[in-house]
Formats: sequence, structure tokens, C-alpha cells
Amino acid sequence: MTINLESAQQIVEEIGRLVQQNINMMDETGVIIASTDHTRIGQAHEGAQRIIRERLPELVIDAGEETATARRGTNLPIEFGGEIVGVIGITGPYEAVIGYGQVVKKMTEILLRERSELDAQRLDARVRSRFLEEWVLGDGLLHAAALAERGAALGIDITAARRVMVSGPAALEQYTDTLAGQRQLEQLEAAEAAVFAKQPGGIILRNAGRQVLLLPAQPTGALRALAECLAEAAAPCGVRLAIGIDDHPADLHAAYLEANRAWHAAARRPDGVQCYGDMRTELFLDDIPRRRKVEYLHRLFPGCGAAELRGWVGLLEAWFAAEGSLSAAAEALYIHKNTLQYRLRRLAELSGLDVRLPSQASAFFMAVLFFTDLENDVGFLEN
Repeated sequence: MTINLESAQQIVEEIGRLVQQNINMMDETGVIIASTDHTRIGQAHEGAQRIIRERLPELVIDAGEETATARRGTNLPIEFGGEIVGVIGITGPYEAVIGYGQVVKKMTEILLRERSELDAQRLDARVRSRFLEEWVLGDGLLHAAALAERGAALGIDITAARRVMVSGPAALEQYTDTLAGQRQLEQLEAAEAAVFAKQPGGIILRNAGRQVLLLPAQPTGALRALAECLAEAAAPCGVRLAIGIDDHPADLHAAYLEANRAWHAAARRPDGVQCYGDMRTELFLDDIPRRRKVEYLHRLFPGCGAAELRGWVGLLEAWFAAEGSLSAAAEALYIHKNTLQYRLRRLAELSGLDVRLPSQASAFFMAVLFFTDLENDVGFLEN
């Protein structure tokens, strides 16, 4: 364990101001790495080297024992894990400085211990994350025996029945490229973690700005209720959440693929929640290239700009929500039935298709899906 140079310099300067004496901190080789006298940084310290070499509990250098690299003062070893990893030295009479020296020694040893614990936690988190990625996202189940053994070491039973949810911002790309967006994602993760912590046996895998949530097997209704709680927790962060829920396949990797596909579709839903088992046209929507969707809209609505197209889509959404009822659609749009009839005729003239005919309505339904999928893509109509 090495001593952090920045922390070492901060310690010697703060204590130096208190005792009005020069303070040096040496590394495990006896070289000065921090000092109130900056000209001494980088020099070897004979007293420190002797402490390290002879494993002394302390070394006091009197006025008559000074050398070019070791001045009058008290030197104490900094210990970690039973080893001397550095030395602290304070100039001045022993009685005047020994108390401060012991304080600096203890402060440094505490910092080293905390840093070691933090490093261990980070390592554990990386090991756990790598395991979860192989198990859930990758092909870990091809080596099930080895995976089960690694899981047991981490306290994870891979044979337990589980459900999978994928949660993340509905427009993830808006947050990943800026510092402010990254901070919002951090706030979102903390808010979700607080809700998820109340789920016994739950496991979180953070992946590319999303949260892959593994839960003990339970009904889809319970997962929907959890999704609503997560969405409520996300609201104060200024983020609209999208959540995908699997259809309960036996294989966890397959469950993740379902939940992830549902997550992509969830961004298009008003409530932001999509169950894979409820998906219909959404199953293939993401397989259609963006350029094909744009081309389709251009062909069905030739010559229309962004504002005009949004107007047609709004009309179509009201029409489909009303299940083709002229009265209900007109009421939803706050217009007279005759006005709606006129607009539907105009749409038929523009597109060459009539949404009032069941055989042709599906073309407009796909257009609404494509537009909803693309509307956050600024300027897509001009491409």
C-alpha cells in the first residue's frame, strides 16, 4: 500500500501550521514525498531509511547527530498490514513534537486503511459486475458449472427463478454526452436504488446508462407496481423513465433480451412501461432501419413539413383512439364532425389511401408508430 502524495502533502501542511515546525513524510524507501520545506521533496532521509531497515518503533535525532539529510527531530514509522510503508518526521525537541508526530502517524494509517477498504469494495464491485454481465448479458450459461461456483462465492444462486426488468431514461442519448446529463443519471440511479433496496433478493446490474434489475420470480402485476414506484422516484430527477418487463422465460439471458426489447418499446408508451408479453407490432418496429421509417413517412405524406405532419399524426391518433368513431374522434379533437370529414378527405387525397377503410387503415397506423419513434430525432423530416 502506497501513500497518496496529495494526501501526504495536505497532512504535513495542516499539522505544520499547528506546530510551527517542519514536517516530512517519507515513503517505504525513505525518500521524502511531502514536506513543509518543498526543497526537500525527492531527497533521501537517512533517519527514515534506518527506521525501515532496522524496524525501529521511533528514532530521535539530537542536535549533535544531524546529517545533511536528517535533521534534529523525531521520526515515527507509518505501518499498514504489519509492514512499514512510510515514515513521519517532525523537527524540534522530542517533548514538544512527539504528540503531534503520533497524531500524524495515526491519521496517515487511518487514511491508508480507509483507502484499502475502498479499493477492496471497488474490486468486489467490479468482480460482481463482471460476473453479472457474463451471466445475464453474455454466454456465461454455456459454462454453467463454473458460473454457479463463481456465483456461490458472491452469494448469488444462479438456479433461483428470477424475473428481469430493464430501466433507463426514455431518451438515454440526451443524458450520456454532457456532464449535467451524467449527474442526472447518477441522481436517477440513486433514486432507483432506494426503491429497489426494498425488494428482498433483488440484484442490480448497471449497464450503459440503464439498470438491469433481477428479481425473485413473481407475477407481472407485482413488477408493474414496482415499475410505477420507480417512475415516481425518477420524476424529481427530471428524467422520464422507460421500463421493460420480461415474459418470464426460464432462461435468464432470454429474459434479459425480452426485457431489453420491451425497454426500447416502453419509450413510446405514455406510461413508460412495456411488458414483452403485450408487444405486438413493437416486436419488429426496432428491426426496421431509421432511414426506411423516414422514407415511409415521406411517401405517405408527400411534401409535408414537420408541423403539417405532426398535425396529421395528431388527427390519426385521435381516430385510432376512437376506434374509427367519427363522433368520438371529433370530440377528442374539439372540432365538428363535418370538419373532421373534410380533413379525412384531404388526407386521402394527399396520401392516396383512406384511413376510414379497414384495408387501408393499417398503413396509417404504422405511420403513427414510425413518427412516434422518430419525433425526438430533431430534423428527421429533412433527412
